[in-house]
Amino acid sequence: MFPIITLIGQKNVGKSTLFNKLTHTHDALISNYPGLTRDRQYGYFQCKQFKSILIDTGSIDKPYHSINTEDIQNYITHQTISAIKEADIILFLMDRQSIATSVNYDIANFLKKLKKPIFMVINKVDDIEYHIHNIMWDYYSFGIKNVIFISAIHGNGINNLLENISLLISKNISSYENNISRTNLNETIHKNYITSSSYNKKNNPTNITLAVVGRPNSGKSTFINYILRKDRMITCNTPGTTRNCIHIPIIYNKQKYTLIDTAGVRKRKKIDNIAEKISISKTLQIIKTAHILLFMGDVDLGISDQDLYLLRFIVNNGNALIIIFNKWDKISLDLRYKTKEALYKKINFINFRKIHFISALHGEGIKTLFQSIKETHLHSCFTKTISTTRLINILHKAISKFPPPLLYGKKIKPKYIHVGKHNPLTLIIHGNHVTKLPNSYKRYLKKYFYRMLNITGVLLNIQFKDAINPFINK
Repeated sequence: MFPIITLIGQKNVGKSTLFNKLTHTHDALISNYPGLTRDRQYGYFQCKQFKSILIDTGSIDKPYHSINTEDIQNYITHQTISAIKEADIILFLMDRQSIATSVNYDIANFLKKLKKPIFMVINKVDDIEYHIHNIMWDYYSFGIKNVIFISAIHGNGINNLLENISLLISKNISSYENNISRTNLNETIHKNYITSSSYNKKNNPTNITLAVVGRPNSGKSTFINYILRKDRMITCNTPGTTRNCIHIPIIYNKQKYTLIDTAGVRKRKKIDNIAEKISISKTLQIIKTAHILLFMGDVDLGISDQDLYLLRFIVNNGNALIIIFNKWDKISLDLRYKTKEALYKKINFINFRKIHFISALHGEGIKTLFQSIKETHLHSCFTKTISTTRLINILHKAISKFPPPLLYGKKIKPKYIHVGKHNPLTLIIHGNHVTKLPNSYKRYLKKYFYRMLNITGVLLNIQFKDAINPFINK
C-alpha cells in the first residue's frame, strides 16, 4: 500500500517542476507559460524509505467547479478535486512572490475542512535560511502549521520536504496498510493511471505503447476514457484541451498496453502560443518512440491539410500505424460507402495500412481495432527476425519481375540490401546508380517488399546508396 500525495496550487507555482524532481522523470510539461498542466499526471517516487504515489494537477483558482459549463477551468478544477479526494497527504504549493491572495486563502480553508495532512510548500525560495528566521510568521495566517521552503528547480529544501513527509508516513503507515479501500485505490491507480518512461522500461518491458495522435478535438481523449470506462481525461468541445502526453497502463485481452493521450497537432503557422508549441513538440517526440501510432481523424470533417501534414510526419518517423476515423455514428448508412471512398483516396500514399471506423463515444469498432493492434504488433516483432538473405532474394525477384529503367542507356543495378535500423524499419539498397531510380520504381519496390513480407501496419522506409567505384578518383 503506497501513500498517495497530491500536488495542488495556482498556475505557474512549480507543481510540474516539483513532480519531475521527485519522480526523476520528464513526464510533466514545464514552462514559464501558466496553466500548461490540465489532466492529472501520476507517478511513483521514493520518499526516503517509503515508496509513494505522486499526483500532479492542473491549476486551481477556486475550490469548487461547475462541470455543466464549457469553461475549461471547470474541467481542470474537477480533475484537481478528484486528485485531492484520492490523497493521503496534500502538498499545497505557492509562489513566494504571490502568497497572500484571496484565492490561496480560499483553497487553504477548503483543504482544512477535509481533515487531511497538509504541507504548505513555498516554492522559488533561494535563501531558505533567511525566510525561516525572518518571514516564517507571515505564513501562519493560513492556519497550516507545516510550512516548508524549497526551490524545485534547484533542489534546495527538497531533502527537508522528503524528511517531513517520511516522518508523517511512518506515523500513519499502519492505517494505510490496514485500509482496504485505500489498497483498492492503489491497485486502480497502478493499473489504470501510473506509468513513466523510467518505470515502464524497468518494470514493464512487455508493454505495447499505443500513442493516440491527431488534430485537436478529433476525439482522442474520449477514446481513452471509453477504454478506461471512466473520465480520466478532460473532454470538452474546446479544441486543444489536452496539452501534456498522459501515459496510462491498461490490460486488454490479457495483453499489457500503455495508452498515450497526446496533444492535437496543427500546422506551425497556425500555432499562436508557447503552450501549444511545447505540447506539439512533446507529441512529435512520442511519435518517434511509440510502438504503434493510432492516428485519429474526424470522419465528419474528412482529411484536412493538417491531417496530411501529420500523417506524412508519422510515415517518415513512426514505427507502425493504424488509421482510425472517429465519430462514424454521425454518418448515415446511405453515405458511408461514398465517405469511405473519399477518405481512401486522400490517404492512398500510405501503403498497406489498416483503417478502422469507430465511435469513441459509444465504443463501436473498438474490439476489431484491438485485433488489428495485436496483428500489427506481431508484424512489427516479425521484422526483427528478417534475414539479409531473404531480403536479397525478394529484391532479386522484384528486379526480375520488373527491371529498373535505363539511365542514359546504362543499366541501374540494385545489388544488395540489408536492414539499416528497426525503429522505424529501414532497408538500405546498394548498387550502381540506385539513387537515380525514378520515384515510381522506388514506390514499386516498397509495395513489393510490403507484399512479400506481409507486414501490414508497419511503417517501412527504403534508402538507396550508390556503390563506390574504387577506380575513380574523388
